[in-house]
Amino acid sequence: MNFLKAIGNVVTKFNWWVARIASFLIFPIIVFICYEVVMRYFFNSPTIYTYDLTWMAYGTLIFLGGAFALAYDVHVKADILYNMMNKWGKLIINVICYPAFFFTSMYAFLGASYVLMMNAWKYAEISRYTSWGPPVAPIKTVLFISFVLLTAQGVVKIMQLVGGTFVKEEVKPQ
Repeated sequence: MNFLKAIGNVVTKFNWWVARIASFLIFPIIVFICYEVVMRYFFNSPTIYTYDLTWMAYGTLIFLGGAFALAYDVHVKADILYNMMNKWGKLIINVICYPAFFFTSMYAFLGASYVLMMNAWKYAEISRYTSWGPPVAPIKTVLFISFVLLTAQGVVKIMQLVGGTFVKEEVKPQ
């Protein structure tokens, strides 16, 4: 049991660090957008690369924060009825809903994102949103990795909910 607890804590702590590092992407996003606004409105010379850079950086920030959100229950959810239930009611809902919705969704997302990632690398896919056309394989790889991390955190979460097997890491979000 201690081995499982240690693995769960490692997964949670790793996802905390991934989200913390990814959170610094907000600064380049701000720079990209400010630069584009200045170039577009003050110099009448819009850039061809800012749109792609912004959506890729923002996508990476959001994707890599998903497992953190699950680990620390900071994602948006409608829990009005859920909060009215007792401990056993919540356990029953979680035991039914996690396998039925979360893990089936993760299975589909992992499969689809893996195919997208492999095709992007295989065919050297580029973005068609701008004339710049940067490669999209890196962002599709981030998407796949984020689903792997989210699935691993989901396994930890269901074990936490069902058996109290894992103890949340002492590290709390800042």
